[in-house]
Amino acid sequence: MIVLSEGHKKVKINFETEMWVDGKKLPLNHFVQETIANVMVGFSKTLKELEASPEKIEVKIKKLPKQVEVDAHTYP
Repeated sequence: MIVLSEGHKKVKINFETEMWVDGKKLPLNHFVQETIANVMVGFSKTLKELEASPEKIEVKIKKLPKQVEVDAHTYP
C-alpha cells in the first residue's frame, strides 16, 4: 500500500462491485467494493456445492412482510 497523503491510500482491487437498493445504484468507494466482494466470495467458497472460486456472484435480498422464525440449518 502506498500512502499518497493523509487519508488517501492506493489499494489494489480484484473485483468490481455494485449495490442496488430499491432500484437505485449506491455509490461505493473501492474499499467498500472490495470488502463486500471478499465477504461474498468467502461465503460462497464455504458452500458444499461449489468446487471452484466463482467468477460472478449475484445476491438478491428481499424484506419479508413480517418476521418469521425458521430453523437456521434447513434450506428453504
